[in-house]
Amino acid sequence: MATNNIKTMQLYHGANRILADLEANGIGSRQPVTVEALNQFDQLHYHGTKAIDAAIFQSNIKPDDKVLEVGSGWGGCARYIAHSTGAHVTAVELQSDYNQVARDLSDKVGLSDKVAHINADFLELETGNHTFDHAVSWLALFHIPNRETYLRKLNDSLVANGTLFVEDLYLRSPPTPDEAPDFQHHLHPNSLVPKDEYLSTLSDAGFDISETTDMTEDWTVFTGSRLQAFRQNRENYEAIHGAEGYTTIETFYDKMAGYFQRGLVGGLRLSARRRG
Repeated sequence: MATNNIKTMQLYHGANRILADLEANGIGSRQPVTVEALNQFDQLHYHGTKAIDAAIFQSNIKPDDKVLEVGSGWGGCARYIAHSTGAHVTAVELQSDYNQVARDLSDKVGLSDKVAHINADFLELETGNHTFDHAVSWLALFHIPNRETYLRKLNDSLVANGTLFVEDLYLRSPPTPDEAPDFQHHLHPNSLVPKDEYLSTLSDAGFDISETTDMTEDWTVFTGSRLQAFRQNRENYEAIHGAEGYTTIETFYDKMAGYFQRGLVGGLRLSARRRG
């Protein structure tokens, strides 16, 4: 999976924009910052730390547990897990610019001893057999090609009865031939599959699914509300990021809200355990 391809998603433009947001809120590069303050800006998934709390609870993540995160972005989830539980988190991110910002922010909050940031393609990364107590991922797995391969890799990375927590998209209805190129460009869906296939491939990879929640209705409302709030905040956003910066993110938010509202994609939260 080439990094430049995923950059067609407007959400992943400008990894440094979080630094401009922090600066605009009085947090300069040399000023201290807390995990709680960062959480207002470093969450790229839906519902912020509430979604991470669900993972911590459902997976029962404890102090000194080893956690693998796939698709860690700015590192917000990894930092929150480490800060909240005392676990050690290995945060894997494909995009080198996001990974560098994530590492710098973890240094800034004093979590370098708890969060290890790795810039790598998960399909090519050596994770070790039966190394981690838990694996987690938010809105990232559908980007990765070769679903069977990466699910087996996730399974092999976990200890016996190790847990997997995922929030991800699934395919509800394929885009029309006319819309397919736009859909690919804006979403980068390399393994977007229907829900029944999503669950069956997990089982085939050696996972026993313990809990599933269909998040489609919730995320349809969320993405619509996020778009509306973003548009209402246009003046403030443009003051920090410029008109082009606003248009870039607004386009992505508009596309995602439309994909949910038109029934192209759905959302899933699930917990599973490595079998055996």
